[in-house]
Amino acid sequence: MRWIIPISLVILLLALLLPLIFVYSPALPMPGEADEPEEPEEISPPPDAGEPESPLQDAALILRVLAGDEVWEMSMAEFLQGVVAAEMPARFHPEALRAQAVAARTYALHRMLVAPSPRHPEAHVCGSYACCKAFHPPERLRERWGDGFEHYSAVIAEAIRDTDGIILLYEARPILAAFHAGSYGYTEASGAIWGEVPYLQSVRSFESEADMPRFYAAETLTFTAFRDTVRREFSDAVLEDGNTLDWITSIVYTDSGRVAHLDIGGVTVTGPQFRRLFGLRSTAVRFSFDADGITITTGGHGHGVGMSQFGANTMANLGHGFMEILDWYYTGVTFGRTEDLALDLR
Repeated sequence: MRWIIPISLVILLLALLLPLIFVYSPALPMPGEADEPEEPEEISPPPDAGEPESPLQDAALILRVLAGDEVWEMSMAEFLQGVVAAEMPARFHPEALRAQAVAARTYALHRMLVAPSPRHPEAHVCGSYACCKAFHPPERLRERWGDGFEHYSAVIAEAIRDTDGIILLYEARPILAAFHAGSYGYTEASGAIWGEVPYLQSVRSFESEADMPRFYAAETLTFTAFRDTVRREFSDAVLEDGNTLDWITSIVYTDSGRVAHLDIGGVTVTGPQFRRLFGLRSTAVRFSFDADGITITTGGHGHGVGMSQFGANTMANLGHGFMEILDWYYTGVTFGRTEDLALDLR
């Protein structure tokens, strides 16, 4: 009986002390504060899409591609190899390359099923960036990459294979998966350029001067050179020597910070028109005047709509997977597979 009381006391003391131990325990580190960072979650295909079939979907889908003056038949995998290589630096993060592969695949299917190009009815897509997407055949890539050809080809092939058949859908149809090189803080909404598209809205983009070469670009034109350039296309513009500060007025910017339109010598010019007129990298434009002329400074590169490629690479370097990247840049889309569409696979 001598041991019954001490044991009881021990049990009682433990019952009283255990809650205090938990209350006063040090807090767990917040994400990112731990000594060893957690491994990122494994990227997997859309949960409702199922496993890729054999043969791979990209290998089974045949496209007609206008390259130069000839129409070639090739698999989606072959087409994507040339497009991803032409459109995005092969040194980019693998997740950015995967995002590019999905965007390019989706764009091709949009051309096939939703909006065929009247410029080349004989082909689904072409290799011109001005119409569809740039495409580089193997021989051109071998010249471009030299001794790195085998390595970079394998890197891009892996990005295509890892995303085999994955596409972006809006209301069950492949989207117009527009993309551009780099944004200046925010992407541009399609309504500012092409007309309203619900999934091409302005979103924050995270690349900066540290992530993108020539993030800022400046060009100084003499007043004479500026006037001559404007008058070649807008002959009604009134640009008098004594009033150079009044040459550019009424600048209106879009919500993304790009020029929507401005007046030059009394003529209204849209942002895209102004960009083409002076061969600028973007419509994120600012002006400054001095005795030497007009300095035009741009931020980012490209039309600004859809996925920013340097933004995608920045997100990938921050730990985001390709599906997160695509979901960020394309508003309200879902993921699917080519096998879900009514396609002639052969």
